Parts: sequence; structure tokens; C-alpha cells
Amino acid sequence: MLKEEYLQQLLKDLYEKDTLDIYDYTAGLLTISSNEFKHTKSWSDQLIKDKLAKYTDETHTALEITNFGKYWFLKGGYDIFLKDCHISKDRLREKDILKEKEELLEARLRLTHYRLMGFWLTIVLSSLGFILSLYNLFLIMSGKK
Repeated sequence: MLKEEYLQQLLKDLYEKDTLDIYDYTAGLLTISSNEFKHTKSWSDQLIKDKLAKYTDETHTALEITNFGKYWFLKGGYDIFLKDCHISKDRLREKDILKEKEELLEARLRLTHYRLMGFWLTIVLSSLGFILSLYNLFLIMSGKK
């Protein structure tokens, strides 16, 4: 059984029964020695992460469906949630993050350019001041002789 199929079935049963123990539920659905049974906890954590369900006990084994989960179940289930909501929000966030990173990079480059220009300007002004000091010293020395 694939992750999406399992989460679709789990969301359906959560909607019908309101609360489920994930290990008891999965033991009735799959064999305990199967590879999918090992992923039960991480797969149910995905529902929690997507805010379609919440844990009702301290050991984090009993799930309860949230109103958001009920909405998406009535709209078509976990597959529709993935198609409509989950993927598009992640892509928009990634685009926003990339745009912010590009803007920050531009600002850093611009500020670095200004710092370098300021550095060279101070070097030129300091050198000019030193040359004028030497010229002034030359004039003083040549006038006293």
C-alpha cells in the first residue's frame, strides 16, 4: 500500500469514527511484518503536519480528525488535498523564498560595491592629503634657506 492510499483510507476512517489508534488500525489493515507497518507513525505524522488530524493522547498514537480534515475529506480526500492545496502553496512559498534571496543578494552586492568605492575614495583622499603635506613641507624648507 502506498503512502497516499494509506492516508486516504486513514482520513476516511477517521471521518467515520472520529478517533482511531493508529497502530490498532494499521494492524487490522496490514500485516505487522510488512514494510508499510514500519512507516505507520511517520505517515500519520504527515496528517498532523498537514493539519488534517491531531493527536489526542500523550503517546501520540490516537488520532482525531480536525475540521480542516473533515473539509478536505468531504471535498475529495487526501489526494484532492495534495492536488489543490498542498503542492501549490509549497511552490508559491518556494518562489517567494527564491525571490527574497535574489533581492537580498542584490542588496548585499550593492552595499559591497559602495563599501569598496568608499574604501578607494578614502585611500585617494588620504594620499592627496599626504602629497599636499609633503609639498607644504617642501615650501617651508625652501623658504627658510
